[in-house]
Amino acid sequence: MSASMATTGENPKPPSPGFIERWRQSVARFGPFCLGVDPSSDVLRRWGLPDSPEGLAVFCERLIQWTDGLVGTLKPQMAFFERFGARGFGVLEQFVAQLRRRGALVLLDGKRGDIGTTCAAYAQAYFGAASSCRVDAMTAHAYLGFAALEPLFAAADLAGGAVFVVVASSNPEGAALQAAATSDGASVALALARAIRRRNDASGTNSCGAVIGATQGEAARDALDALGTALVLAPGIGAQGATIADLAHFSHRRNIIPSASRAVLDCGHDATAFRRQLEQHVADAMALTR
Repeated sequence: MSASMATTGENPKPPSPGFIERWRQSVARFGPFCLGVDPSSDVLRRWGLPDSPEGLAVFCERLIQWTDGLVGTLKPQMAFFERFGARGFGVLEQFVAQLRRRGALVLLDGKRGDIGTTCAAYAQAYFGAASSCRVDAMTAHAYLGFAALEPLFAAADLAGGAVFVVVASSNPEGAALQAAATSDGASVALALARAIRRRNDASGTNSCGAVIGATQGEAARDALDALGTALVLAPGIGAQGATIADLAHFSHRRNIIPSASRAVLDCGHDATAFRRQLEQHVADAMALTR
């Protein structure tokens, strides 16, 4: 199959199983919790590591060991690797490859979004057959237009992957833009949720998901209802003030992927404390599947 097909609107049958099937298999074993991997300077310091590519590499090695068999989905934030340039990106490539070899799902958090050949290049970089950083899913933003992301969606379909589009973020600065009214009177967030559902219905792959911050609470209900069966990545657990219990009352809860980073990573100085905190988050998230 030619690489050019990933840049068109064509949607051939994706590999089986696709992302949503693999995610459900993972949920049956580990639950839906997703560990955010944000190796900031502060996190590396808490882990007793230097703020350098070498420290980053040791952090990733420990994380692979400490999470193996405990959590099924991990979400590396690209910025914390990119800040070290080529050496940091090399660590990311190795980290992603090792996680996937162990059977974990990698949801890359880079919030990419552009138009035309640029968007197609992002698609090649993370879903292409020749990618050095092949992932299972990634985040994107639609500020340049939801339809502009089609090369990314199409590539994900071909690879059996998924793309999570920011609908309503967990940071308060995003509220004014996301709540703004579109030309038909719907909020931007609601319009994006509806677009995600239309794209999933048209492709038949359900490979387009949403990012909706767990901090949104009741404000997210309309967008969640509009998404149909789309998966929802819900960051903001822990350090940003939300809890997994906040998500339990939504009818959409079985399609929610709750995610926390600092709440778990801050225990990195102690392997036992780290595992205990991770196991608690995993157990709390299991309640969403009932």
